[in-house]
Amino acid sequence: MIDYKTIGQRIKEARNAAGITQEKLAERTHVSANYMSKIETAREKPNLEMLDKISIAADVSLSSLLTGVVEERQYLRNDIEKMLDLCSPEKTRLIYDIISRITQFSE
Repeated sequence: MIDYKTIGQRIKEARNAAGITQEKLAERTHVSANYMSKIETAREKPNLEMLDKISIAADVSLSSLLTGVVEERQYLRNDIEKMLDLCSPEKTRLIYDIISRITQFSE
C-alpha cells in the first residue's frame, strides 16, 4: 500500500532542502500551488509521472521520494555544489584541477 502522507512529507522536505517555495515547485511542475499543497498533505494522490516531475523540480531522486532512501552520490553532489557556490572563481578552478587529477588516477 502506498503511503501518500509520507510521500507528501518527503516532497515537502525535499522542497525545503532545495530552498524553494511550494509555489515555485508548483510552477516548475506546471500545476497550481493549491494542487501542490494537496499533494504535500496527502489530500491528492499524485501519479508516478507527477512524482517524477516533482523529483526533477526539487532536485531529488524519485526513489528517495518513494522510499525515503537518499542516494549518497546525489547527496554528496548537492553538498559539493553548495560549497562551490561559496568559492571564488580562483578556488573553483583549483578544485576543478584537483578533481581532474584525481579522476585521471582512478582510471
